[in-house]
Amino acid sequence: MNIIESFRISFRALLSNKLRAALTMLGIVIGVGAVIGMLAMGNGFQGFLTSQFDQLGIGTVYIVPFIDTNRIDVEQTASLTSADALAIMQPGRSPAVQAMAIEWSGDAQVIANGQRSNYGVRAISPAFFTISPQALAAGRLLTSADDTGRARVAVIGKNVAEKLYGGHEVAIGQRISLNGVQFDIIGVLASKAGQISIGTDPAEAIFVPYETGISRLFRNRTSDRINVSFMTVKAVERTQVDAAIRQVTEVLRSEHRLTYQNNDFTVINPEQFAAQASAVIGAFNAFLGIVAGISLLVGGIGIMNIMLVSVTERTKEIGLRKAVGARRSDILLQFLIEALVLCLIGSGVGIGLGYLLSLAGTAILVGLFQATGAQATVSLSNVLLASGIAAGIGVAFGFFPALTAARMNPIDALRTE
Repeated sequence: MNIIESFRISFRALLSNKLRAALTMLGIVIGVGAVIGMLAMGNGFQGFLTSQFDQLGIGTVYIVPFIDTNRIDVEQTASLTSADALAIMQPGRSPAVQAMAIEWSGDAQVIANGQRSNYGVRAISPAFFTISPQALAAGRLLTSADDTGRARVAVIGKNVAEKLYGGHEVAIGQRISLNGVQFDIIGVLASKAGQISIGTDPAEAIFVPYETGISRLFRNRTSDRINVSFMTVKAVERTQVDAAIRQVTEVLRSEHRLTYQNNDFTVINPEQFAAQASAVIGAFNAFLGIVAGISLLVGGIGIMNIMLVSVTERTKEIGLRKAVGARRSDILLQFLIEALVLCLIGSGVGIGLGYLLSLAGTAILVGLFQATGAQATVSLSNVLLASGIAAGIGVAFGFFPALTAARMNPIDALRTE
Protein backbone atom coordinates (compact mmCIF):
# COMPACT_ATOMS: atom_id res chain seq x y z
CA MET A 1 0.00 0.00 0.00
CA ASN A 2 1.43 3.37 -0.94
CA ILE A 3 1.49 6.46 1.27
CA ILE A 4 -1.02 8.44 -0.82
CA GLU A 5 -3.57 5.65 -0.60
CA SER A 6 -3.03 5.46 3.17
CA PHE A 7 -3.76 9.17 3.53
CA ARG A 8 -6.88 8.84 1.36
CA ILE A 9 -8.22 6.02 3.54
CA SER A 10 -7.36 7.99 6.68
CA PHE A 11 -9.33 11.03 5.52
CA ARG A 12 -12.29 8.81 4.59
CA ALA A 13 -12.24 7.17 8.02
CA LEU A 14 -12.15 10.55 9.76
CA LEU A 15 -14.97 11.96 7.64
CA SER A 16 -17.16 9.01 8.53
CA ASN A 17 -17.08 10.21 12.17
CA LYS A 18 -16.76 13.99 11.86
CA LEU A 19 -17.90 14.94 15.35
CA ARG A 20 -15.72 12.34 17.05
CA ALA A 21 -12.71 13.40 14.98
CA ALA A 22 -13.36 17.07 15.78
CA LEU A 23 -13.58 16.41 19.52
CA THR A 24 -10.43 14.31 19.37
CA MET A 25 -8.53 17.09 17.61
CA LEU A 26 -9.72 19.68 20.13
CA GLY A 27 -6.97 18.82 22.59
CA ILE A 28 -4.32 19.25 19.87
CA VAL A 29 -5.91 22.52 18.70
CA ILE A 30 -5.89 23.96 22.21
CA GLY A 31 -2.37 22.69 22.91
CA VAL A 32 -0.80 24.06 19.71
CA GLY A 33 -2.71 27.34 20.04
CA ALA A 34 -1.64 27.72 23.68
CA VAL A 35 2.03 27.01 22.93
CA ILE A 36 2.15 29.48 20.04
CA GLY A 37 0.08 32.16 21.79
CA MET A 38 1.95 32.02 25.11
CA LEU A 39 5.38 32.02 23.50
CA ALA A 40 4.27 34.94 21.31
CA MET A 41 3.31 36.90 24.44
CA GLY A 42 6.63 36.06 26.04
CA ASN A 43 8.52 37.19 22.94
CA GLY A 44 6.50 40.39 22.80
CA PHE A 45 7.17 41.28 26.42
CA GLN A 46 10.84 40.45 26.03
CA GLY A 47 11.07 42.71 22.98
CA PHE A 48 9.31 45.49 24.89
CA LEU A 49 11.70 45.26 27.84
CA THR A 50 14.71 45.19 25.52
CA SER A 51 13.55 48.35 23.76
CA GLN A 52 12.94 50.04 27.11
CA PHE A 53 16.44 49.21 28.34
CA ASP A 54 17.86 50.42 25.03
CA GLN A 55 16.28 53.81 25.76
CA LEU A 56 18.65 54.14 28.70
CA GLY A 57 21.42 54.33 26.14
CA ILE A 58 23.47 51.71 24.33
CA GLY A 59 26.99 51.75 25.72
CA THR A 60 25.95 53.98 28.64
CA VAL A 61 26.55 53.43 32.37
CA TYR A 62 25.48 55.39 35.43
CA ILE A 63 27.38 56.27 38.61
CA VAL A 64 25.48 57.08 41.80
CA PRO A 65 26.63 58.15 45.30
CA PHE A 66 25.40 55.01 47.01
CA ILE A 67 27.05 52.50 49.32
CA ASP A 68 25.61 49.13 50.24
CA THR A 69 26.41 49.19 53.96
CA ASN A 70 25.84 45.44 54.19
CA ARG A 71 28.78 44.77 51.89
CA ILE A 72 31.54 46.94 53.37
CA ASP A 73 34.00 46.15 56.13
CA VAL A 74 34.62 49.67 57.44
CA GLU A 75 32.36 52.67 57.90
CA GLN A 76 32.30 54.82 54.80
CA THR A 77 30.39 57.81 53.43
CA ALA A 78 29.26 58.05 49.83
CA SER A 79 30.88 60.67 47.65
CA LEU A 80 30.29 62.03 44.14
CA THR A 81 30.89 65.60 42.96
CA SER A 82 31.12 67.70 39.82
CA ALA A 83 34.89 67.85 40.38
CA ASP A 84 34.96 64.07 39.90
CA ALA A 85 33.36 64.54 36.49
CA LEU A 86 36.04 67.05 35.49
CA ALA A 87 38.74 64.60 36.60
CA ILE A 88 37.24 61.76 34.56
CA MET A 89 37.14 63.91 31.42
CA GLN A 90 40.74 65.09 31.75
CA PRO A 91 42.69 64.05 28.61
CA GLY A 92 44.24 60.60 28.93
CA ARG A 93 42.58 59.57 32.17
CA SER A 94 39.55 57.79 30.67
CA PRO A 95 40.17 57.19 26.95
CA ALA A 96 37.24 54.77 26.69
CA VAL A 97 34.79 57.50 27.77
CA GLN A 98 33.28 59.56 24.96
CA ALA A 99 31.06 61.89 26.97
CA MET A 100 29.71 62.49 30.45
CA ALA A 101 26.75 64.31 31.93
CA ILE A 102 26.05 65.11 35.58
CA GLU A 103 22.75 65.73 37.29
CA TRP A 104 21.22 66.73 40.57
CA SER A 105 17.59 65.78 41.04
CA GLY A 106 15.09 67.05 43.57
CA ASP A 107 11.49 68.06 44.08
CA ALA A 108 10.39 71.66 43.80
CA GLN A 109 7.25 73.63 44.51
CA VAL A 110 6.00 74.83 41.16
CA ILE A 111 3.77 77.82 40.53
CA ALA A 112 2.66 78.32 36.94
CA ASN A 113 -0.40 79.70 35.20
CA GLY A 114 -2.07 80.23 38.55
CA GLN A 115 -1.56 76.61 39.60
CA ARG A 116 0.51 75.34 42.54
CA SER A 117 1.97 71.83 42.38
CA ASN A 118 5.09 69.74 42.96
CA TYR A 119 7.32 68.31 40.23
CA GLY A 120 10.70 66.65 39.98
CA VAL A 121 13.40 69.08 38.82
CA ARG A 122 16.52 67.75 37.12
CA ALA A 123 19.53 70.07 37.06
CA ILE A 124 21.64 68.73 34.19
CA SER A 125 24.85 69.50 32.39
CA PRO A 126 24.56 70.25 28.63
CA ALA A 127 25.88 66.82 27.58
CA PHE A 128 22.77 65.16 29.02
CA PHE A 129 20.68 65.64 25.87
CA THR A 130 23.59 64.45 23.72
CA ILE A 131 24.02 61.19 25.63
CA SER A 132 20.28 60.65 26.16
CA PRO A 133 18.62 62.17 23.08
CA GLN A 134 15.12 63.54 23.67
CA ALA A 135 12.77 64.63 20.91
CA LEU A 136 11.50 68.20 21.10
CA ALA A 137 7.84 69.08 20.79
CA ALA A 138 8.63 72.80 20.69
CA GLY A 139 11.41 75.30 21.47
CA ARG A 140 15.05 74.37 22.10
CA LEU A 141 17.21 72.40 24.53
CA LEU A 142 19.60 73.68 27.18
CA THR A 143 23.08 74.75 26.00
CA SER A 144 26.56 75.16 27.48
CA ALA A 145 26.03 78.93 27.55
CA ASP A 146 22.91 78.44 29.66
CA ASP A 147 24.93 76.33 32.11
CA THR A 148 28.03 78.49 32.42
CA GLY A 149 25.91 81.66 32.60
CA ARG A 150 23.61 80.10 35.22
CA ALA A 151 20.67 81.15 33.10
CA ARG A 152 17.21 80.84 34.59
CA VAL A 153 15.73 78.84 31.74
CA ALA A 154 13.91 75.54 31.78
CA VAL A 155 12.84 72.70 29.49
CA ILE A 156 9.70 70.91 30.64
CA GLY A 157 8.21 67.49 29.90
CA LYS A 158 5.22 67.01 27.65
CA ASN A 159 2.88 66.04 30.49
CA VAL A 160 3.98 69.06 32.55
CA ALA A 161 3.20 71.39 29.64
CA GLU A 162 -0.23 69.85 29.12
CA LYS A 163 -1.17 69.97 32.81
CA LEU A 164 0.07 73.49 33.48
CA TYR A 165 -0.56 75.24 30.17
CA GLY A 166 -2.87 72.99 28.18
CA GLY A 167 -0.30 72.31 25.41
CA HIS A 168 3.34 72.57 24.41
CA GLU A 169 3.03 75.51 22.02
CA VAL A 170 1.42 77.69 24.69
CA ALA A 171 4.12 76.84 27.24
CA ILE A 172 7.04 78.30 25.25
CA GLY A 173 8.01 81.73 26.60
CA GLN A 174 5.95 81.36 29.77
CA ARG A 175 7.42 81.94 33.22
CA ILE A 176 7.43 79.21 35.83
CA SER A 177 8.35 79.54 39.52
CA LEU A 178 10.51 76.80 41.05
CA ASN A 179 10.94 77.12 44.81
CA GLY A 180 10.29 80.84 44.40
CA VAL A 181 12.85 81.34 41.59
CA GLN A 182 11.50 82.49 38.24
CA PHE A 183 12.48 80.54 35.09
CA ASP A 184 11.64 81.10 31.43
CA ILE A 185 10.41 78.01 29.55
CA ILE A 186 12.46 77.58 26.37
CA GLY A 187 11.53 74.04 25.33
CA VAL A 188 9.06 71.18 25.71
CA LEU A 189 10.06 67.54 25.31
CA ALA A 190 8.00 65.16 23.21
CA SER A 191 8.79 62.09 25.34
CA LYS A 192 5.86 59.91 26.34
CA ALA A 193 5.22 58.97 29.94
CA GLY A 194 5.96 55.47 31.21
CA GLN A 195 9.36 54.96 29.57
CA ILE A 196 12.16 53.42 31.60
CA SER A 197 14.58 56.11 32.73
CA ILE A 198 17.13 56.85 35.42
CA GLY A 199 15.63 59.65 37.48
CA THR A 200 12.25 61.32 37.09
CA ASP A 201 10.30 60.38 33.96
CA PRO A 202 11.27 63.00 31.31
CA ALA A 203 7.59 63.55 30.45
CA GLU A 204 6.92 64.49 34.08
CA ALA A 205 10.14 66.43 34.79
CA ILE A 206 11.44 69.98 34.58
CA PHE A 207 15.03 70.40 33.34
CA VAL A 208 17.26 73.35 34.29
CA PRO A 209 21.01 73.99 33.78
CA TYR A 210 23.14 72.17 36.35
CA GLU A 211 24.96 75.24 37.68
CA THR A 212 21.69 77.15 37.95
CA GLY A 213 20.03 74.34 39.86
CA ILE A 214 22.94 73.86 42.28
CA SER A 215 23.37 77.58 43.01
CA ARG A 216 19.74 78.74 43.04
CA LEU A 217 17.47 75.77 43.79
CA PHE A 218 19.33 73.05 45.67
CA ARG A 219 22.25 74.78 47.39
CA ASN A 220 20.94 73.70 50.81
CA ARG A 221 20.60 70.08 49.75
CA THR A 222 24.14 69.44 48.48
CA SER A 223 27.40 69.04 50.35
CA ASP A 224 31.13 69.02 49.69
CA ARG A 225 30.99 65.24 49.31
CA ILE A 226 27.81 64.94 47.24
CA ASN A 227 26.51 67.47 44.74
CA VAL A 228 25.73 65.01 41.94
CA SER A 229 22.75 62.65 42.05
CA PHE A 230 24.23 60.57 39.28
CA MET A 231 26.65 60.69 36.38
CA THR A 232 25.82 59.41 32.93
CA VAL A 233 28.89 58.00 31.19
CA LYS A 234 28.87 57.07 27.51
CA ALA A 235 31.61 54.77 26.22
CA VAL A 236 33.36 55.35 22.89
CA GLU A 237 31.83 52.10 21.63
CA ARG A 238 29.50 49.53 23.07
CA THR A 239 32.37 47.07 23.23
CA GLN A 240 34.32 49.56 25.38
CA VAL A 241 31.77 49.69 28.22
CA ASP A 242 33.79 47.42 30.52
CA ALA A 243 36.95 49.43 29.82
CA ALA A 244 35.10 52.68 30.53
CA ILE A 245 33.79 51.30 33.83
CA ARG A 246 37.29 50.19 34.83
CA GLN A 247 38.86 53.55 33.93
CA VAL A 248 36.15 55.64 35.63
CA THR A 249 36.42 53.49 38.75
CA GLU A 250 40.20 54.00 38.87
CA VAL A 251 39.84 57.78 38.51
CA LEU A 252 37.17 58.04 41.20
CA ARG A 253 39.11 55.88 43.63
CA SER A 254 42.14 58.07 43.04
CA GLU A 255 40.17 61.29 43.51
CA HIS A 256 38.51 59.95 46.65
CA ARG A 257 41.87 58.69 47.97
CA LEU A 258 40.67 55.15 48.41
CA THR A 259 43.33 52.48 48.88
CA TYR A 260 42.07 49.31 50.57
CA GLN A 261 38.53 50.63 51.14
CA ASN A 262 35.50 49.68 49.10
CA ASN A 263 34.15 52.06 46.49
CA ASP A 264 32.14 54.95 47.94
CA PHE A 265 30.01 55.02 44.79
CA THR A 266 28.08 52.50 42.71
CA VAL A 267 28.28 51.84 38.97
CA ILE A 268 25.04 50.79 37.24
CA ASN A 269 25.31 49.05 33.88
CA PRO A 270 21.88 48.81 32.15
CA GLU A 271 23.13 46.04 29.87
CA GLN A 272 23.54 43.78 32.90
CA PHE A 273 19.95 44.43 33.93
CA ALA A 274 18.80 43.81 30.37
CA ALA A 275 20.67 40.48 30.30
CA GLN A 276 19.18 39.46 33.65
CA ALA A 277 15.70 40.45 32.50
CA SER A 278 16.13 38.45 29.29
CA ALA A 279 17.23 35.41 31.28
CA VAL A 280 14.20 35.66 33.57
CA ILE A 281 11.81 36.10 30.65
CA GLY A 282 13.47 33.21 28.82
CA ALA A 283 12.85 30.97 31.83
CA PHE A 284 9.28 32.25 32.02
CA ASN A 285 8.79 31.46 28.33
CA ALA A 286 10.04 27.93 28.94
CA PHE A 287 7.58 27.58 31.83
CA LEU A 288 4.73 28.82 29.62
CA GLY A 289 5.75 26.35 26.93
CA ILE A 290 5.74 23.47 29.43
CA VAL A 291 2.32 24.43 30.77
CA ALA A 292 0.92 24.70 27.25
CA GLY A 293 2.64 21.44 26.32
CA ILE A 294 0.56 19.64 28.94
CA SER A 295 -2.47 20.39 26.75
CA LEU A 296 -0.72 18.60 23.91
CA LEU A 297 -0.16 15.56 26.12
CA VAL A 298 -3.83 15.55 27.06
CA GLY A 299 -4.64 15.76 23.36
CA GLY A 300 -2.32 12.82 22.72
CA ILE A 301 -4.13 10.72 25.29
CA GLY A 302 -7.39 11.57 23.56
CA ILE A 303 -5.92 10.43 20.24
CA MET A 304 -4.78 7.13 21.74
CA ASN A 305 -8.22 6.59 23.21
CA ILE A 306 -10.07 7.26 19.98
CA MET A 307 -7.63 5.18 17.94
CA LEU A 308 -8.15 2.21 20.27
CA VAL A 309 -11.89 2.64 19.78
CA SER A 310 -11.35 2.82 16.03
CA VAL A 311 -9.29 -0.38 16.06
CA THR A 312 -12.04 -2.16 17.96
CA GLU A 313 -14.72 -0.91 15.60
CA ARG A 314 -12.75 -1.92 12.51
CA THR A 315 -11.59 -5.35 13.69
CA LYS A 316 -13.36 -7.17 10.85
CA GLU A 317 -11.92 -4.72 8.31
CA ILE A 318 -8.44 -5.43 9.66
CA GLY A 319 -9.02 -9.19 9.46
CA LEU A 320 -10.32 -8.90 5.89
CA ARG A 321 -7.37 -6.81 4.76
CA LYS A 322 -4.94 -9.29 6.29
CA ALA A 323 -6.80 -12.17 4.67
CA VAL A 324 -6.31 -10.64 1.22
CA GLY A 325 -2.59 -10.08 1.73
CA ALA A 326 -2.06 -6.93 3.79
CA ARG A 327 1.14 -7.10 5.80
CA ARG A 328 1.61 -6.09 9.43
CA SER A 329 3.55 -3.04 8.28
CA ASP A 330 0.65 -1.95 6.06
CA ILE A 331 -1.83 -2.08 8.95
CA LEU A 332 0.64 -0.36 11.30
CA LEU A 333 1.31 2.39 8.78
CA GLN A 334 -2.41 2.89 8.09
CA PHE A 335 -3.34 3.58 11.71
CA LEU A 336 -0.22 5.65 12.36
CA ILE A 337 -1.13 7.85 9.39
CA GLU A 338 -4.67 8.25 10.73
CA ALA A 339 -3.28 9.45 14.08
CA LEU A 340 -0.84 11.73 12.29
CA VAL A 341 -3.59 13.22 10.12
CA LEU A 342 -5.62 14.01 13.24
CA CYS A 343 -2.65 15.86 14.70
CA LEU A 344 -1.74 17.71 11.50
CA ILE A 345 -5.27 18.99 10.98
CA GLY A 346 -5.46 19.93 14.67
CA SER A 347 -2.09 21.70 14.36
CA GLY A 348 -3.32 23.73 11.39
CA VAL A 349 -6.36 24.94 13.30
CA GLY A 350 -4.19 25.46 16.40
CA ILE A 351 -1.80 27.71 14.48
CA GLY A 352 -4.74 29.93 13.58
CA LEU A 353 -5.83 29.95 17.23
CA GLY A 354 -2.27 30.84 18.23
CA TYR A 355 -2.32 33.89 15.96
CA LEU A 356 -5.60 35.01 17.51
CA LEU A 357 -4.14 34.55 20.99
CA SER A 358 -1.09 36.61 19.97
CA LEU A 359 -3.42 39.48 19.01
CA ALA A 360 -5.13 39.17 22.38
CA GLY A 361 -1.69 39.05 24.01
CA THR A 362 -0.70 42.34 22.39
CA ALA A 363 -3.86 43.94 23.77
CA ILE A 364 -3.05 42.55 27.23
CA LEU A 365 0.52 43.88 27.15
CA VAL A 366 -0.71 47.32 26.15
CA GLY A 367 -3.51 47.29 28.71
CA LEU A 368 -1.63 45.95 31.74
CA PHE A 369 1.82 47.44 31.22
CA GLN A 370 0.99 50.47 29.05
CA ALA A 371 3.48 48.90 26.66
CA THR A 372 2.32 50.73 23.56
CA GLY A 373 5.31 49.50 21.60
CA ALA A 374 4.88 45.86 22.60
CA GLN A 375 3.89 43.35 19.96
CA ALA A 376 3.24 39.68 20.66
CA THR A 377 5.05 38.07 17.74
CA VAL A 378 4.49 34.58 16.37
CA SER A 379 7.82 33.28 15.15
CA LEU A 380 8.29 30.53 12.57
CA SER A 381 10.42 28.58 15.03
CA ASN A 382 7.57 28.52 17.57
CA VAL A 383 5.10 27.37 14.90
CA LEU A 384 7.44 24.60 13.78
CA LEU A 385 8.15 23.62 17.39
CA ALA A 386 4.46 23.32 18.31
CA SER A 387 3.57 21.52 15.08
CA GLY A 388 6.54 19.17 15.41
CA ILE A 389 5.62 18.27 18.98
CA ALA A 390 2.00 17.69 17.94
CA ALA A 391 3.09 15.42 15.08
CA GLY A 392 5.42 13.55 17.42
CA ILE A 393 2.62 13.09 19.95
CA GLY A 394 0.36 11.78 17.17
CA VAL A 395 2.92 9.16 16.19
CA ALA A 396 3.83 8.29 19.79
CA PHE A 397 0.27 7.96 21.09
CA GLY A 398 -0.98 6.38 17.89
CA PHE A 399 1.72 3.72 17.84
CA PHE A 400 0.17 1.42 20.48
CA PRO A 401 -3.27 1.29 18.82
CA ALA A 402 -1.59 0.79 15.43
CA LEU A 403 0.59 -2.00 16.83
CA THR A 404 -2.49 -3.61 18.39
CA ALA A 405 -4.20 -3.60 15.00
CA ALA A 406 -1.10 -4.92 13.21
CA ARG A 407 -0.75 -7.90 15.60
CA MET A 408 -4.33 -9.07 15.20
CA ASN A 409 -4.84 -12.64 14.06
CA PRO A 410 -6.88 -12.41 10.83
CA ILE A 411 -9.00 -15.50 11.71
CA ASP A 412 -9.89 -14.14 15.17
CA ALA A 413 -10.57 -10.72 13.66
CA LEU A 414 -12.99 -12.15 11.08
CA ARG A 415 -14.85 -14.10 13.77
CA THR A 416 -15.47 -10.92 15.82
CA GLU A 417 -19.12 -9.98 16.06
